[in-house]
Amino acid sequence: MVHLTHILIPLGGAAMIFGIVYVVTTANHRENMAMIEMGMNPKEETKKHNNLRNALLFLLVPIGILVGNLVHEYFGMDSSPAAVLFAFLFGGIALVATYFIEWALDLKDDNSL
Repeated sequence: MVHLTHILIPLGGAAMIFGIVYVVTTANHRENMAMIEMGMNPKEETKKHNNLRNALLFLLVPIGILVGNLVHEYFGMDSSPAAVLFAFLFGGIALVATYFIEWALDLKDDNSL
């Protein structure tokens, strides 16, 4: 006999996925409508420095994992928590560095006008 949980868990998962997709889609639509009402073009990219952020993340997160493995080797910390800890730490450092670099570039652009 099929237990009730064998039926409810897939149905609940499907309902949750549908709900998330619905909320994201309607939020995106509302944002586009608000931009059109304000006279802006919703197709234009608003973030100028996406490549910079991605490059710093893709560079520093593996370095964080490497540092976590080195800490495991030389200081005896558990391997998995060390790698995850330093990956998040270096990822956060990358995001903060991106913020300050973008701020400096925007400041430079404003002063050049």
